[in-house]
Amino acid sequence: MVVKFFSNKKGGSVKALDYLLNEREKDGTARVLVGDEQLTRNIINSISFKHKVCVGCLSFEEQNIDEDLKYKIMSDFEKHLLPSLESDQYNILWVEHVDKGRLELNFVIPKIELTKKIALNPFYHTQDLSRIDVWQNLTNLTYGFTNPKDPAKQRTLQGASKKISLQKDYEELDITLHELVKSGQIKNREQMIELLNENEIFVNRVGSDYISLKLPDSKKARRYKGGIYSEQFTSIGEFERICENTKSRIDEYNRRNTQGEIGFYTNKLNEYTKSKAEYIQSKYKRRIESKKQIPVGDNWNIKSNNIDYINDILFPIATSNAKFTNLASTIEFSVHRAESEIYKSTDQRTNTKPRQNNNIHQDKGGLTNDSTRTTTKSRITKEREAKYRAYKKAGKTRDGIYQQIVGDTESLRSKFGKYSRKEQRVKQSIIAKIADIGRIITKLASELKSMIENMKIKEPTKVEKLNFINEMLNELGKKARRKK
Repeated sequence: MVVKFFSNKKGGSVKALDYLLNEREKDGTARVLVGDEQLTRNIINSISFKHKVCVGCLSFEEQNIDEDLKYKIMSDFEKHLLPSLESDQYNILWVEHVDKGRLELNFVIPKIELTKKIALNPFYHTQDLSRIDVWQNLTNLTYGFTNPKDPAKQRTLQGASKKISLQKDYEELDITLHELVKSGQIKNREQMIELLNENEIFVNRVGSDYISLKLPDSKKARRYKGGIYSEQFTSIGEFERICENTKSRIDEYNRRNTQGEIGFYTNKLNEYTKSKAEYIQSKYKRRIESKKQIPVGDNWNIKSNNIDYINDILFPIATSNAKFTNLASTIEFSVHRAESEIYKSTDQRTNTKPRQNNNIHQDKGGLTNDSTRTTTKSRITKEREAKYRAYKKAGKTRDGIYQQIVGDTESLRSKFGKYSRKEQRVKQSIIAKIADIGRIITKLASELKSMIENMKIKEPTKVEKLNFINEMLNELGKKARRKK
């Protein structure tokens, strides 16, 4: 199993969800394991800053694993990726893919801390790579998954092509080159590079342990690393020595002390996770930090701090999801604890679970009247319902403005297209006229040269030789009249 984080130069959008849940969902090779796809989509659309989403996957070589183990691994990954964050502070969607003949657990995390509505970057390469790498090693050892760091699993062809046909072509080229080396037809790296160039396979970069080459139908070059592609491959004898070194590394890897490594990685992971948890706690403090029960006089702080952000995210987009139609009547007060254990987590979690209802009371028995409490909750619920109704009423106006903008855009696009076609015709006409003038000038120059030569030998120039100019001008006039 290997952890992958996908790069996104433009900051990401809901297109990541469209890709994960495309036709594969209908084919039965993709399904949501944890989270709510529509909720994640709404949150991403509500983010105003550039970097909106973090996307990655846990990629297994195994075709499938136990269902309970999937949830356990997903929960453990969240716990060590975002230690000390509560489930209501971030959103995550887990999508399973099995269309490639192996298991992939894909995750999408909107880059926003929900309680404070500030940016949240789940994975920063410089700070988090070591921790995630240790978690990957420990998980592979604990559950016996295939480890990409196994020397026997190392590949000379680096990366992957989105086009399956091109990927197969690159893999077949790798196999062919190795067979030519084994048969003795290629004796060193220099000869191999020369052979590739002769066959119109462009080698655009050469390093100490790799070469990058591009097939004729490929837009980007691919890297081949190690073995016969390193500068150490200078002869057949050196190739045999490289093979022996690889075999010895595989044997050494298989004889290693796995229990000792598990203990080492466990201690390292706890160390890294603790450091990350302290950083997160300092940056994303909970808004309510008291362990005491909240008195009635502080109720309004709870409402403003812990409930309103849900309305801001869900209500503006609630028309696209029927699940949130009655959301205003379901949200009530929630009181969160100030401190949380770093490693506390649940095996199966969902981002859409309802908030817990807590009784609001004074420590010293100041409030015992249930009817007062009911009246307060009822009034708050009605206010939220009124706010939501006002939003829906204003939605028709917004839709009308949107339709008008779309219509105006289409009209401008149509007019611009007509103008572009007319402009293109004018350009073509001008180019044709310039070409005709060029031919006249060329012929005139030739005739003038001939006249000059005749003058040198004192031969009289016949006037008829210049009649071609009138002929060319008449021809141009005829073309112009035909076009009109």
